[in-house]
Amino acid sequence: MPIDLDSWCSYSTEKQIVVRHRWAGILYYSCCLFVLIYVVAVQIIANQGFTAFQALSGTVKGSFLPPASLSPVDSLHYCNQSAKRRGAAQPCVSWDASLTTQTYSNALLVGTRVTRRLQRRNASCGELQYGCAPWSQAPDDVVSAYVGDVESGTVLVQHSVSSQSALSLLPGGRDALDSFGPRKPATLTGADGTTVATVPCDGQRSEHDPRCGKGRGDLFTLGQLLAAAGVDLDAPSLSSVGETKRSAGVTLILSVDYRANLLTRSADYSYLVNASRLEAKATFFGSFASTFGAVPNATREVFSLHGVQLIFEQSGGLTSFDFFTLLLTFVSGLALVSISKSITNTFLLYLAPRRNEYRLFLRSQTPDFAPANQAERRALADLVASKRRKRAICDGQPAAPEQSTEQTLVSPLAPLSEEPTAPLRAGSRAE
Repeated sequence: MPIDLDSWCSYSTEKQIVVRHRWAGILYYSCCLFVLIYVVAVQIIANQGFTAFQALSGTVKGSFLPPASLSPVDSLHYCNQSAKRRGAAQPCVSWDASLTTQTYSNALLVGTRVTRRLQRRNASCGELQYGCAPWSQAPDDVVSAYVGDVESGTVLVQHSVSSQSALSLLPGGRDALDSFGPRKPATLTGADGTTVATVPCDGQRSEHDPRCGKGRGDLFTLGQLLAAAGVDLDAPSLSSVGETKRSAGVTLILSVDYRANLLTRSADYSYLVNASRLEAKATFFGSFASTFGAVPNATREVFSLHGVQLIFEQSGGLTSFDFFTLLLTFVSGLALVSISKSITNTFLLYLAPRRNEYRLFLRSQTPDFAPANQAERRALADLVASKRRKRAICDGQPAAPEQSTEQTLVSPLAPLSEEPTAPLRAGSRAE
């Protein structure tokens, strides 16, 4: 038997009904116009539904430099040496930055308070004795002091993005996003939206701002960072009861936000700073003696450094044109057209004045396939026979002859338990 490719490769589609009603057409095309405006104006233009975003990563480093000249001690109200001291004032020191600054991977701790504890070796504890505290300290062996005028110190931030081939398409290439490229003032944006311009350092000793030294990067004072983040060091700490933020420390998150666009061939970056509720503290040793061995009169120094901790992050990235993103935006927009049809059908079927007449054209109803009486069986048989004749004509087969009413009633669809009714002859009567 030959294979009918037309039957095997047949295609099924939906049947469409044309409703001639002006208000239905106006409603449908208005919805389609709204979908088109939404896709173009919102999804494509406003949300840039034709671009692809690629996050940029790299490294960030920060270093702290104390102020070259300190403010008068009388202007520092938190110092015991000040004539205008108030609150929980403590002695102020101006120690070396190597002691009051700690550098970590992607973080920098600038000390505002230093505590030195002198601990003495407990000679009664054996070298490997369990349950005995090998070190002890007396209350008089604890010294705490503030680092004076730390807000006037400067922070130099240096950052670099990872090398990528797409960055070569930007004017200036990768240098346009690095702090080592052509310098121009970057902006520092705080939590309340206020902006501060940084000082660009180009690696040369600048007569305009000698604080840069020979470093390259972006320079701003610690006071500018604190003000942009909305932090007052003399305000109560949120993480330690009874202490100020100068005493307990505070954490700031400094983010380098990259904005590179291959469409406009522009590249820039800025800084964003936000405050965290976490305190900042580091502990390290000064002069140190081994905890093993009960050496009489042995001592060690333990320093606790509280201060402003800067955690560096990188955000933003590279924006470029992407055809598949644009195609996906259009396809998702076309799916909204089905909502227009649903709205129009709801109007025709449930809200229009002549909704009962519209339902006759929009809905097709089959006969009852479980007939309960003779009339329903006759209707079912007639419709099935008509469908079969139409199918036979479409398939190129000879159409079955039309059945008479008497032949229709003996259709195989009728229940086998019922006998067909014989036609009445003229002059005869039913018994």
